Amino acid sequence: MDAIYLHAGLIAVLAVIQSVFGMGILVFGTPTLLLLGFDFTVVLGLLLPASMTISIIQVHAARQIAWLRQDKINMGVCAVAIVAALSLLILLNWKAHIELWLGITMLAAAALRYWRALQERLRTVLDRQQSVYVAVMGVLHGLTNMGGALLALYATSVHKDKHVVRATIARYYLLFGAIQLSTLALLKPASLSLNGLLVAPIAAVAYFVVGNVLFTRASAPLFDRSITAFIAVYGVAVLAKAHLL
Repeated sequence: MDAIYLHAGLIAVLAVIQSVFGMGILVFGTPTLLLLGFDFTVVLGLLLPASMTISIIQVHAARQIAWLRQDKINMGVCAVAIVAALSLLILLNWKAHIELWLGITMLAAAALRYWRALQERLRTVLDRQQSVYVAVMGVLHGLTNMGGALLALYATSVHKDKHVVRATIARYYLLFGAIQLSTLALLKPASLSLNGLLVAPIAAVAYFVVGNVLFTRASAPLFDRSITAFIAVYGVAVLAKAHLL
């Protein structure tokens, strides 16, 4: 019983973060539950329903924001990469340990966001290599559930408006979740959890009562500074996971 209360409390807190930035439940929930001794695929079953609940709400709320042709191509590439990586991980019972490099990358990315010239350089690189970038992002997410690191960097480099940034992240996260749940159901159904479904409504409540209110009231400069801090904290969390596991 204590475990379900811990799970519900974790979802309630992280759902507020995801409501504002488009991600948060998987970002911080994954290392937290892994540190508590849960298996990676079990972590997916516990966190994905709540994460997808918020993503569905956010995608619906942003339905007026156009889907560009390149976005659809990139999401297709990312989907294939996630399926391949997660299937390999499940079938080989493999554990990917690349968090050290990921954490360092995120801290560097947060620092780079303070220099406008470097931001423009990064935007130019992403414009030219988007397909390669999202493929790497998909592989990373399939192996570690932490592809949001590269997604945050991608969304904030390609887009400026906070509504478009959150919509882009939410669309990718909904894709991530749908693919991961489908792959688990096919290859390792025992990892799917009733508890994951039971706490999902908590995420929706947190979104409407707290998270979306904060997002609406945040000015564009505040949102930009906050997401930079979010990326930095993300990097610290991933480094902590790499050090402790």
